[in-house]
Amino acid sequence: MFSLKEASSVAREPEIAAAIEAVDRYLLSASGPQHFRRALNSTNGEAEVAAYRGLADLGLTSAMLPESQGGTGFAPGVAVLIGERLGWSLAREPFIENVVFPSTLLQALGAAASGEKEIACVAWQEGAFATLDADAIRTRATVEGAGLRLRGAKRFVMGARASTRMLVLASVDGTPAIVSVASADAKLKDKRLADGTAWSDVELDVFVEPSAVLARGDKALRALTHALDLTNLAIAGVLHGLQSRILSMTLDYLVTREQFGKPLAAFQSLQHRAVDLYNHAQIARFLLGEAVDALGHAVPALTLAAYASRAKARTADSAARIAKEGIQMHGAIGFSDEYDLGLYVKRVLVLSAWLGGAAWHRRRYAALEPSAAEA
Repeated sequence: MFSLKEASSVAREPEIAAAIEAVDRYLLSASGPQHFRRALNSTNGEAEVAAYRGLADLGLTSAMLPESQGGTGFAPGVAVLIGERLGWSLAREPFIENVVFPSTLLQALGAAASGEKEIACVAWQEGAFATLDADAIRTRATVEGAGLRLRGAKRFVMGARASTRMLVLASVDGTPAIVSVASADAKLKDKRLADGTAWSDVELDVFVEPSAVLARGDKALRALTHALDLTNLAIAGVLHGLQSRILSMTLDYLVTREQFGKPLAAFQSLQHRAVDLYNHAQIARFLLGEAVDALGHAVPALTLAAYASRAKARTADSAARIAKEGIQMHGAIGFSDEYDLGLYVKRVLVLSAWLGGAAWHRRRYAALEPSAAEA
C-alpha cells in the first residue's frame, strides 16, 4: 500500500529488488522499536558503530560505490529505496550520516572511498542551517611547517560519534576546501536529540598533511552541494518509511480500538481524516518514485537540486501531519516512549529538520524551479 516498489521502475529491477529484500530480512532481526529503545540512553557511539558494521556485512556501505572501487554500482536513487526500508523498521543504523553523505561527497570529489575499517562523516555547518557560502567559512587552515594547522568549530555534525574520519569544510588560503581529518584528533560535545540520537559540536585544532586537502574552490562547493542534495533525497526516503509505518499503525488501531460499542474506524469523521492522510502519503510516494527513476540517469545539478528540495519539503510536511494525526487518533498513549508510535514520531521530528526543514526547501525549490526546468 505504501512501498516505493510500485512507484519506481528502478525498485522493480531484479537486482535491486533482491537487495531491498535482503535489507528487509536483515532489519527483521537487527532493528525495530525494541532495538531503538535499548539504544536511547547510550552515552557513546558504540551502538552506532555496531549498527554500521551490520550495514557493512550486508554490503550497504558500498552499494552506491562504482564497481571499480569494489562497490555494487547501484544508481544514487537506490539510497532512497534503502532509506524507506530503514524508516519503516525504525532502524538505528547510521546509513544516511555515515554512508550516503560522506560517500556521495567523496565520489563527487573524485576521491577514493573510505576503506572498510574507516567510518566517515561530514562536518560543514558552523551555525544554523544556511546555504553554502564561501565567505562565511570560519574554520581555517594555515601553513605550519610542512603541513597545515586547521582551527575552527563545526556544529550539528551527525554521525560524528561513530566516525573515524571527518570531511571538513574549511578555508585554505582564502579558498573553500574539503579537508580530511582523523576524528580522534577532534573534540566532540554531543547534543541529545528528541529521538535519542545525537549530533556533535566539533572543535578543531589539528595538524594535517597537505594531502589531506581533497579539493578546493568551486569543485569543493559543487561536490558538497551535490552530496547535500542526494542526502536530502535519502532522508526523504526514510521519512516516507516512517510516515507509512505511522499511518499503518494508526489504521490498525482504528480498526481494533472500540468506543461506544463499535470500532473507531466506523466513525465517519475519522474515516475522512484517515483518507486525507493516505492521500498525503501517496503523493509523497509517487514523487519519490519519480526522483528515484530520474537518478538512474545523469541529471543536471539544478534538476537534482529541485528534486531534492521538492522531495524533502513534501515528505517533511506529510510526515509531520501524519505523525500529529496519528498521535491524536491514538489518544494519550501516542507520544510515550513505551508505545512504539512515539519513537517513530520523534524520529520524524529530528529527520524533518536535519539539512533544512520543509519551509526552507519550499523556498529553495521556488527559486530553483525555472532554472531547473531550463536545465
